[in-house]
Amino acid sequence: MLRHFVSSGIVLGLLTVVGCFSNATLGRKGPGRLSVGDIAPGVLIQQLVHGPPLNASNGEAVQVIEFWATWCGPCLSGMPHLSELQVAYGDKVTILGITSEELSTVQTFLASSAGNGKTWAEVVKYRMAIDDNDATGAAYMRAAGMSSIPTAFIVGKDGVLQWIGHPASMDGPLKAVIEGTWQLPEGN
Repeated sequence: MLRHFVSSGIVLGLLTVVGCFSNATLGRKGPGRLSVGDIAPGVLIQQLVHGPPLNASNGEAVQVIEFWATWCGPCLSGMPHLSELQVAYGDKVTILGITSEELSTVQTFLASSAGNGKTWAEVVKYRMAIDDNDATGAAYMRAAGMSSIPTAFIVGKDGVLQWIGHPASMDGPLKAVIEGTWQLPEGN
């Protein structure tokens, strides 16, 4: 019985590290699939829930489109780091977290405790939005063959998709895209 609990704990730990509903395709090309090197699809949001308004000047920044949910442990654990990146890069990057959850669910989440006497609204320093009838999820996540969250897409100033992966692994690529030193993988 103890062996079962230990095995279950290891499996749950691995799921937490890998992400919710892991998928190993991470942007590999396939027929009709969205891939690194493609023009990034537009972002359709129902409502901006948190952060400063999106405006025309945001188009001059590198964009990070991150898909998340309030129930996803790896998503929540990555939010402070995404916030640090947004603060560090300022106007050079626009991070937008997108969820398909109900507005009331996200508002309740943002008002809830993130620990250390702060709410999630105080911790999160980037924009969060509600997807417009899953249009952005379909254009990015499903088109790229991704099914795990959190998943981030880095879009260069030129509108070209530069990188797809887990947000915890994007520091190097994001820095290189912002600095203009990122090289797309061969074949793109």
